[in-house]
Amino acid sequence: MWIEVIICVFVTLLYFLCYVDMKISKSDDIYYYDKLLTRKDLNRETFLKSPFYFDGTHLNDSIDKTQLEKKDKKKNVYTSYTKLYTSIVLLEPHLRFKPETEVFYVDKHLPIHTNQSSFNYYIIKEGSCKITFIHPKFRDNFYDAYELKQTQVKIDYIKKHNHFKTIVFEKNSIIYVPNDWILFIENNETTRDKSKSSKSSKSCIIEIIRYRTLCNQIIGWIKNNLIKQHKKE
Repeated sequence: MWIEVIICVFVTLLYFLCYVDMKISKSDDIYYYDKLLTRKDLNRETFLKSPFYFDGTHLNDSIDKTQLEKKDKKKNVYTSYTKLYTSIVLLEPHLRFKPETEVFYVDKHLPIHTNQSSFNYYIIKEGSCKITFIHPKFRDNFYDAYELKQTQVKIDYIKKHNHFKTIVFEKNSIIYVPNDWILFIENNETTRDKSKSSKSSKSCIIEIIRYRTLCNQIIGWIKNNLIKQHKKE
């Protein structure tokens, strides 16, 4: 009897965690979170699966460049680095997680990208960034054969249509982005002043912290190794 109850509770909990991880909100609103910051409240807010942002001035420590390892570079466009994870307890999920940290120096813009982790936080370390949020319901405009395409035509499409939500974020802003949302990030200093070259404009520096829970890692493995493989056959 007790074994059956325990199994039932475990299965229910596992289902709930997987549901929350894979859930996509129908709303495409992005909102400012102006309540008192607690770890519990932030975690609960992420269950809504809608992007939100808040003032993280007290969390925005300077970057230790000895922790950076260059990952990719596109001249006069952006440079990316992997970074050793530094704990920010307020942002961390209560479940066991695997963190991944990247830092981007954005001269012009970043590639169109999406996230597949349970929790994704973007910290504006320096400068001013313009971020366009694209709800997953629009994904068929950007994917081809299950891959996100990086072309100037796609970028022009994003800039042309004003139904995509675009917000300018200044230094110290922290943005939560649910998985599967598509993002296009530009250096606002470059887009604001066309007379300046990308070399003379100040880079926008963004730190992205991704937290992958155990459920998320299992779901990711299934998607990459079973579902995609099945669709290709």
